[in-house]
Amino acid sequence: MGRHRKSAIGEVITGTVMISIPFFLYGGSSSMGMGMHMGFPFWSWILVALGAGSLIRGITRLAAKSKKMIDSKPNAKKRKLELENMVLRAAKKAGGKVTVARTALFIDAPIEETETILNSLASRGHANVEVSSEGQILYMFPDFLEQDKLEM
Repeated sequence: MGRHRKSAIGEVITGTVMISIPFFLYGGSSSMGMGMHMGFPFWSWILVALGAGSLIRGITRLAAKSKKMIDSKPNAKKRKLELENMVLRAAKKAGGKVTVARTALFIDAPIEETETILNSLASRGHANVEVSSEGQILYMFPDFLEQDKLEM
């Protein structure tokens, strides 16, 4: 059987509870005052130490997860922009008519990702979607169909 690993939030909660138990049990006694350590039995310090370890682990994991999420957002936008540019280059090279499979092969990207980019370009008005007489879905890029007139 594999070891069950707690979530980061679970570790934070567990650590907080473990640290809090001795304070709830012994925190209200009259002997606490400034010398709190005198009122805690030995097992309480073990509980506090274990709780602190769990709390620190949980906070560290949450911070790492948060950093990873922040770092991945710019990469996803950059990847999408790069793929859009590669799709547009492929459409220009193909004379303005492309299919998902041929474009994916040309730009060396997964079919699902390529289809998402082509559909996005079509939904924003940069391409038209047509079905050929053979049943193929074609993406037509008007800017590249009339290359002679608009060559840059």
